[in-house]
Parts: sequence; structure tokens; C-alpha cells
Amino acid sequence: MKNHTRVARRLLAGLFVTTLLVPVAAIRPVFAHEAPCPYCGMTITQDTPTQDNEVALKVGRKRIEYKCVYCALADANTEYQGDLSILAPSEKKGEPVMLMREGGKWSAMPAAPYFVSATALKHKVCQAQARAFTTKDAAQAYIDANKDTLADAKPLTLDEMVQLASGDAAHATHTK
Repeated sequence: MKNHTRVARRLLAGLFVTTLLVPVAAIRPVFAHEAPCPYCGMTITQDTPTQDNEVALKVGRKRIEYKCVYCALADANTEYQGDLSILAPSEKKGEPVMLMREGGKWSAMPAAPYFVSATALKHKVCQAQARAFTTKDAAQAYIDANKDTLADAKPLTLDEMVQLASGDAAHATHTK
């Protein structure tokens, strides 16, 4: 009788441990932002402790992340109709530039942001080549500090950046 009790206890203990471990073993850690950009297909660059990189487009209740502001604007102009907003990282950590399209017209907060976009944008590094800034001076300082990848870039207004991202000719010069 004692043998049966021991066997039953071991069996129950084994079942208990298995019940606890199987769900835990089946769980795979999912890291945020491992998804590809829906526009360029490159992996979305994560924020760092000193710099924000993630761009988010919000349309209705939907939030879509992009690798850079160019990708978000280009996708907004081809895939989404109606009102939407884009949060684009600025030179100030935690203080994004908010772009809004309402009634087909673009506006921003702060009211007059500037952008940088390399003429030959390479999507492998577009998070560094297409960025938003709160001022023209900040955009120019970024260009000056990154002459190797932005040699022919100049600060762009919101209208110029929207036009660049929506133009067919502009898209043809931007490569993966």
C-alpha cells in the first residue's frame, strides 16, 4: 500500500511540475520593434538612451511604426486617406515633432519644424538620413555634424518634406 501511495504522489508531483513548466517553456520572448518598416521593409531602429528613432503614424485607433519620417510620410500619402498624425523624433529626446493632416492639409507642432533628408536616401540608415527638428538651426547643426552621409542635404520645411515623400521622382532616387 505504501508503494502505491509513493507512486501516486510522484505521479501527481510530476503532473503538477509539468503543468507549470509547459506553458512557461512555450513562451518565447517577443522584443518590441523587431518588425520591419511597412514602407521600406527594413527593421525599425529602436530608441536609444540618448536619441529617439521610432516614428509612429496614427490613423483612427491604429498606430503604425516606421523607420523614419520619410517612410511615414510616403506611406501616409499613398496608403491612408483622411485625417492622421505622425509623431517624428526630434533632436530633443522625448519631445517629438507632431505632424497632422486634417482635411488634406498638413500642419505641425511646433508650428514650423524643419526636416533633413539625404538626396540619395538609403533605407538601411534612413533613421539617420531623414529626421525632424524643432528649428532650422537644429537641422543645420545636424547636417553639419553628419556631412559624410548628408553632404548635399539642406533644411527642409514641412511642405518640402511632404512633397519629397509624395513625389514619384523623389521615390525613384531613394534606395534600400
